[in-house]
Amino acid sequence: MKNLALLLVSMAISVFLVEVVLRIAGFGTRELTPDIFFKDGEETTWSVPDSQLGWVNKAGVSASIEAGEAPMTFWDQGRRATRGDPTEPREGVPVLLVGGSNAQSYGVADHETFPYVLGQRFQEMWIENFGNGGYSTVQALLMAERAVNEFYGGLAPELIILTFADSHLVRNVSDQSWVYSISDSQGRYVSPPHFRLDGEQLTFHSFQAIAPWPLETSSALITTLHNVWLQSFLFNTIEESVPVTRKVMDQFFEYATSIGSDFLVVTLEDRTQISESLFEGVPFPILDCSGYERSNPEEYLLGGDGHPNAKLHTHFADCLGGWVAEYFESHLLEGAR
Repeated sequence: MKNLALLLVSMAISVFLVEVVLRIAGFGTRELTPDIFFKDGEETTWSVPDSQLGWVNKAGVSASIEAGEAPMTFWDQGRRATRGDPTEPREGVPVLLVGGSNAQSYGVADHETFPYVLGQRFQEMWIENFGNGGYSTVQALLMAERAVNEFYGGLAPELIILTFADSHLVRNVSDQSWVYSISDSQGRYVSPPHFRLDGEQLTFHSFQAIAPWPLETSSALITTLHNVWLQSFLFNTIEESVPVTRKVMDQFFEYATSIGSDFLVVTLEDRTQISESLFEGVPFPILDCSGYERSNPEEYLLGGDGHPNAKLHTHFADCLGGWVAEYFESHLLEGAR
C-alpha cells in the first residue's frame, strides 16, 4: 500500500510539473468558442444545424460581416435568392447550382450575385442557388441529391453547375487544418461529412461534433494530448485530398448522368493553381473563371482579402454567361433536329 501510494503521489507530481512546464512554454487550455457564423440568434448567423450536412442556409435575411455588411436573402431548403420573389412561376430550363461560399455569394447583395445576374440575363433559364458557405464538394453532392429529391420532386434539373475552389481539397477529407477552423454553436470542433481512401475506394464519414476530453478546458496537458490525437492520427488526411477530390468529382458526374442531368464544374477560386492538373482528363466540362483573386485582390475581393465582391461576381456572370449561351444554343439545335 505504501508503494502504491508513493507511486500515485509521484505520478501526480509529474503530471503537475508537466502541466506547469506546458503553460510556461505557452501551451493553453481548450477554449469553447462558437463559430461566428453558427452562433444562435445573431443577425450574422446565416445557417442552422443539419444532422446530415452539418449546416444549411437559414431562411431569412442575414448580414455579412465583411466590407459593406450586405444583407443576404435566403429561402427555404437552403437556397440563396436568385430573383425578387421565390413564388414567381418556375419557367424555363431548370438549373441547379451548388458549391461553397462563392456559390452562396457571401458578402454581396442579392441582385449582385452571379446566379441572380445570370437569371436576369437568361430568361429561358430557371436557376436555383443551393450554394452554402463552408461546403465541400462532398457536402455539395449531398445537397444536390437532397435538392433533386425534395425540391425538384425527383424531376432532375436539366443542368447541375458545381462551383469549385482549391480550399475544398482539405474539406473533402476533413483534414485537421479544416477541423480546427470551424466550431458549432457550443464551441466544439466539427468534422463535416467527408470521404477518405480505403485502398482505391472511397469511404464515407458522416458529420460529427468533437467534444473536448474531460478536463480539457482546464488542462494544457490534456489539451495538448487531444490536439496530437486530432492532428497526427484522426484528421491527418491532407495527403488524400487530391485523389479523394478527383474521385468525388467523378462520383458527382456519375450521379448527374444517372438522373439525366448535364454537369458543369466551374472554378471560381484557385489560389494554388491546382485545378488544371486536378481536372486533367475528366469526362465532363470544366470552366475556369478564377484568376482575379490572385492577380488583383484589392480590386476584386471584399476588403482586399475577403470573398468576391460585386465586380468579381460580374466577371463570374460574364464568364459563365458565355458558356451558358452556347449551352442553350446547342440545346435549341438538338431540339430542332
